[in-house]
Amino acid sequence: MRRKHFGTVLDHILLVSFTIVMSAPLGLVFWNAGKTGGLSARGQDAVTSMDGYLENLAFFRDLAANTKAADFSWMLSSSMFLALGIATVTTVVAFLAAYTMTRFPGRIPKICFWITVATLLFPVEARILSTFDVAADLGLIDTWPGAILPVLPLALATLVFRQHLKLIPEEIFEAALMDGAGAIRILRDFLVPLSKAPIGAVFLISFVFGWNQYLWPLIISVDDHIYPLMRGLNLVVTGSGPGLVVASVSMLPPLLLVLGFLRLMTQLTAIRS
Repeated sequence: MRRKHFGTVLDHILLVSFTIVMSAPLGLVFWNAGKTGGLSARGQDAVTSMDGYLENLAFFRDLAANTKAADFSWMLSSSMFLALGIATVTTVVAFLAAYTMTRFPGRIPKICFWITVATLLFPVEARILSTFDVAADLGLIDTWPGAILPVLPLALATLVFRQHLKLIPEEIFEAALMDGAGAIRILRDFLVPLSKAPIGAVFLISFVFGWNQYLWPLIISVDDHIYPLMRGLNLVVTGSGPGLVVASVSMLPPLLLVLGFLRLMTQLTAIRS
């Protein structure tokens, strides 16, 4: 009994220690973002304060007033809109596609699935010129659909949803059909409630993917209307106060989403047990 108690205490000590080690870089970024001098701050500038955060943010306001660079609030809004658009469209379209590929008979859904998975071999970086030509022909230059649609991670999301839906027992579908449920009702009342975990995972991955977009928004936005936060990193010096503010803010939404997803997984595990 004493040995078991000692093992439990040791496990907790190791978990806490590794958590501190892993989170220390994030804490240093957030802490130094409140210093006007950043990592090279000395003397009075080395004190972290709310005034330091505000002064570092004011750098982007002054920069936007003197140059064509976007304001910090617009960069944050652009990144949020881009990430939410990519995550929402990817989750909805991929789930419907996976539902079609698993429930409808025939060889055509299987062929469509393998064609979809094959697009993993052709990321947007490998087809960027042809993708830009297609977007230009469709009039999507300097538009949000042009920034969102070509970079949707549909192949990965469809693969995740398809593998999940194939694991759902066939008896559930048979019982739903005997109850008179159609395809839409099965999707709404059965599959979506049973798929909260993969839906949350795909939404999280797609959001982080869209949040970190840099190259495609830079190319598709000729007039710099779409100016995500990642482009703002090029406006500042690495390790400076404004640079650390951008880095800390860029980490917050994905971090909060990960914590929210972990809470969702905990609730789902408790319900199933």
